[in-house]
Amino acid sequence: MDMSLLREDTLPENEDPEVTTSRLRWLPKSGLWGNPDFLRVWGAQSTSLFGTALTLLAFPLLAITQLNASAFEMGLLVAAETSPFFFCSLFAGVWVDRHARRSILILTDLLRAGLLLSIPLAVWLGMLRIEQMYVIAFIIGVFGVFFEIAHYAYVPSLVGRENVVEANSKLQISHSAAEAGGPGVAGLLIQLVSAPFALVLDAGSYLVSALFLRRIEAAEPPIERPAAGATSSVLQDARDGLRMLLGHPLLRPIVLASICGSIFINAITALYILYATRDLNISPFVLGLIFTAGGLGAIPGALISAPVARRFGVRPTIICAWIVTQATWLLIPLAAGWLTVPILAFRALLSGVLGTIYNIQQWSLRQLVTPDAMQGRVTASHRFLVYGAFPIGALLGGWLGTTLGLRQAITICAFGALVSPLWLVFSPLRQLREQPADAR
Repeated sequence: MDMSLLREDTLPENEDPEVTTSRLRWLPKSGLWGNPDFLRVWGAQSTSLFGTALTLLAFPLLAITQLNASAFEMGLLVAAETSPFFFCSLFAGVWVDRHARRSILILTDLLRAGLLLSIPLAVWLGMLRIEQMYVIAFIIGVFGVFFEIAHYAYVPSLVGRENVVEANSKLQISHSAAEAGGPGVAGLLIQLVSAPFALVLDAGSYLVSALFLRRIEAAEPPIERPAAGATSSVLQDARDGLRMLLGHPLLRPIVLASICGSIFINAITALYILYATRDLNISPFVLGLIFTAGGLGAIPGALISAPVARRFGVRPTIICAWIVTQATWLLIPLAAGWLTVPILAFRALLSGVLGTIYNIQQWSLRQLVTPDAMQGRVTASHRFLVYGAFPIGALLGGWLGTTLGLRQAITICAFGALVSPLWLVFSPLRQLREQPADAR
């Protein structure tokens, strides 16, 4: 129990309030530290994210080392991983708002674990093909869409709106820790054992996540059904989510900036590992350490996001941190000689700090201005528009990398990423000093 809620009329009979307060002073005072169900969600997310961080490096390296994938094939692989956001997000949002969200989280964890294990099995049988990686990446991506939308919709109802920023900060620490430890461990495993073994560990992380979620005790709020006689089609519900997202004056500029940034950043992402390993001759282990720097930077970013926003305001925090984060992508084509690894590690570190600061604020803003009954659809609409642009960027990167060369393609896309936050500068977001207290 949160000690801030302790009242004299809740104390044991004949017991002095001061004695009870002293006896219970060691209990955590934060509502979330004292919320076992949130801690289970946090544990599930942390475990799953660590496994996913292993796959972040292992999956593309498997394609490069085992199948000698080209720049265009790497673009197709990233497109296969991310295209489910375009094809499935809107439907997933409607589904999430109509069904129990915790059940969706558990089921998608179990299904992803089974699918992921098929990749190392194919390697050990000598049957792995790039086409199989495309298909598995796409299907796992579909279940990932349902999981992510359900997760973002579930957390506000579990912790209460007053704790959303704190919850997102804690969850972001898990993202950060996974990014810090996962790629480094993946690089070491790939160097010493094999990429397929890292995928096995990721599958295991999904199973552990499902066990954590299974132990949550709190009942979900009842699903809001249409009024008697009212009809509500999937298409209409999806339109409502898009209308809420694009019609909100604070959310619309963030979405537009995110779409532009997504295209160019994912073009870089499709080429980065290929460029680092083939053009810069960076080993998998060192590449993992570079990724780790980004995760390490995200940890302080998660811790200081709320204080920075309180000190400088939500608007300058989002805009300034976003612009500088995008500028760091220009450091990739500049890295050369003995400074290559330090420059790439510094870029990842700085991006980790600042990207986490603005992401926590814009995620929380979206959740806070969205009614509970529409959390799934609004998150899905965001994923449809923003993440749906990922495969466009991946294919753009593959095409530019093939026609212009890897370094030139990354340079062009880095400049494109830098321009994307300009949507925010003259938007109504400039009037936002604090996070809103409720949906409006």
